[in-house]
Amino acid sequence: MGDSPESAPGSPRWQIGLLAAMVLLLELSFIRQVPAEVRAISYFTNLMFTAGFSGMGIGCILARQKSLAFALPLGLWLVFAFMVFGRGIVIQPGATAVHYFLQYPDLAESAPELPLFPAAAAIFLFAAVPFVALGQALAGAMAGHPRLSAYGWDIAGSLSGTIAFSLSSWAGIPPWIWPIAIGVAWAAALERVVWRRALFALAGVPFLWLATSARDSAWSPYYYVQSETVPEGLRVFVNSSFHQLALDFRAQTPEGRALSKFMLGRFGRPYQLYRDMHGGQNPKKVLILGAGTGNDVYVARSNDAAEIVAVEIDPVILRLGHERNLARPYDDPRVRAVVDDARHFLRTTDERFDLIVFGTLDSQALLSGSANLRLENYVYTRESLEDARRILADHGVVTLYYSIFEPWLYERIFSTVRGAFGDQAMLISDGEVFLFNTVIVATKGEGTWSGSPQILEQYGHGLPSSDDWPFIYLERPTIAPVYLELLAVVAVVMVAAFALLRRLQPVRGWYLNFWLLGLGFTLMESSAIVRLALLFGSTWSVNALVFTAFLLTVFIANYTVLRRWAPPLRAAWAGLFLAIAVNYAFPLPALFALAAPLRALACAALVGLPVYCASVCFSRLFAAEPSVGYPLGINLIGAMAGGLVEYASMALGMRAVWLVALGVYVSAFLATRFLAPAGARSG
Repeated sequence: MGDSPESAPGSPRWQIGLLAAMVLLLELSFIRQVPAEVRAISYFTNLMFTAGFSGMGIGCILARQKSLAFALPLGLWLVFAFMVFGRGIVIQPGATAVHYFLQYPDLAESAPELPLFPAAAAIFLFAAVPFVALGQALAGAMAGHPRLSAYGWDIAGSLSGTIAFSLSSWAGIPPWIWPIAIGVAWAAALERVVWRRALFALAGVPFLWLATSARDSAWSPYYYVQSETVPEGLRVFVNSSFHQLALDFRAQTPEGRALSKFMLGRFGRPYQLYRDMHGGQNPKKVLILGAGTGNDVYVARSNDAAEIVAVEIDPVILRLGHERNLARPYDDPRVRAVVDDARHFLRTTDERFDLIVFGTLDSQALLSGSANLRLENYVYTRESLEDARRILADHGVVTLYYSIFEPWLYERIFSTVRGAFGDQAMLISDGEVFLFNTVIVATKGEGTWSGSPQILEQYGHGLPSSDDWPFIYLERPTIAPVYLELLAVVAVVMVAAFALLRRLQPVRGWYLNFWLLGLGFTLMESSAIVRLALLFGSTWSVNALVFTAFLLTVFIANYTVLRRWAPPLRAAWAGLFLAIAVNYAFPLPALFALAAPLRALACAALVGLPVYCASVCFSRLFAAEPSVGYPLGINLIGAMAGGLVEYASMALGMRAVWLVALGVYVSAFLATRFLAPAGARSG
């Protein structure tokens, strides 16, 4: 089978696992830390993901070259310097087709400005540098051991790193701790010279500076959360941008009383509308989605709601509402707080509500590092609002508060609401931008009001957001210019790297099949993650479980190949093509009818089978290769490309990505069949 040592055993196998864990921990650390410091990068965590794969791939290919270990401290210092500089600059979006929530009230008007594109390109290059050292060391450690067993240790280390990072996120441990720990681990495990040990052990120490904050701060599973008490209440920042203000509705100063009266009137519009429809009666049961620090909860209490269900995805923000909101909105037996994803709650609850409030849910967090979707994307889709309509009592009311600064975004959100509620919807924009500037209200049932004909005509014919195209912040199905520019930069870097590497590392063939296998796996992974998030919620725990399950499936596939239990290569290819086609054609709503355990099993079969088959194909081909570094490096660079090709979902929709993945894997099969050496074709 080709699972024989390249050379005499060198590094102990545990070093393979340690290095693989270090790679995952550093990559996930960057994905969390960099956007927390440089706010615009919050929308480009995919960049950290692809940078890690790029650096890893180059390092693996250079496994036999002179040591590049110094790239680790150099890369850490570059990333740290970028974050320190980025704290004090204003990054302008420069893309009219994308709506960003970038606010800089804390920076002086004289703060230097930098366009988004060079900032994103710079952090891509900087973040790739330390992974060159890690990739080279990993490939070197694997080279002295049997191919598949070394790969098994690699996957086991990645799995351990994923679990460790998930647990640390759950515990609120800041991600800047990991660059420090990785420098120390490298010094202890890989260096023997005293001065080099000291250099690497201290390489991550500058990251301690990131512990400083002028505000109270904590790490939630999603955000870097900062808060400060101001005369109006509690101001909350996430990833360095203003997020929400917990108003002190009980303030006794003249200014405080005036603000409380003003905001109770703004937040209270849906309640007044409900009373107008029900002869002065208040809604008895209220659902608040995105309850946050409790403004909407306090308003519901003030309008005499008998039962209030407050759903908030972020436990740290919810805790701030419990402990530091001076109005104490959650200190009431009528209030039941639920930590959950809003869409998941809408889909799974059997309760009925008189009033449903979509709070100001705008976020900066993505579902994962390999899926370009913000947390609330699947909350503001036609299907989500249909779920809200389903649990709404007859003649009930749904309301959405929103901050809108682009004309086309009015059309997008209002048309999406209209897609679920028809003409029983209205839009109110009063020009006031404090906390929100737009209210959209919809109702259900015969005899209820219809929205203004003028509003329906002006805003009701836009492109609605759907589960297949959930990009509410894109003006139209397209890949925005800023993403195309980044793709061009990465393409230039990749071509230049290939040209250089071919000169440094002469090999036979181009390993196109390994590049395509990496690209296809990332596409399939991102599509599956989004699908599972839709079915089970986009909470951090679901995403952590999904990544763990993916790596475990890859480990099992490699183990079955090693033990000769796996299907032959041709059968694995056929199974892969069939499984991807089934995922594309399968009607996802059918799974919602199943109980949670059966739904989990069905998803495991749907998603697990293509992952298993793809992993079997890789392991069989990898086992037949005479070297470790080059095919593994090419595969990782392909995975990096897949993370960027995933942006095609913005133009094609989420479901079509499965077809793109199918085309990539068919191309990988053809490349194996006609371009690979004869010994590698049969596995």
